[in-house]
Amino acid sequence: MEKGPANPEVKEKVLAYLDTVEKAKSKEIAAKIGVPKGDVDLAVKELAMEDKVEYLYITTTFVALKGKVKPPQ
Repeated sequence: MEKGPANPEVKEKVLAYLDTVEKAKSKEIAAKIGVPKGDVDLAVKELAMEDKVEYLYITTTFVALKGKVKPPQ
């Protein structure tokens, strides 16, 4: 089943939450903003395509605002 575009309000909530933390898991974001995880996943996917957030693979997958987390030295 094809999902439609992400809800713009959910995308804004995701961006606002990520602005308050260094990185977060999708499950954590969903719990903090009170939105189903599937909606958060869709919003994060679109935000990544828009180059506003990035996926970080540090033993597990995290999401962060683009450029907020510095690469290890």
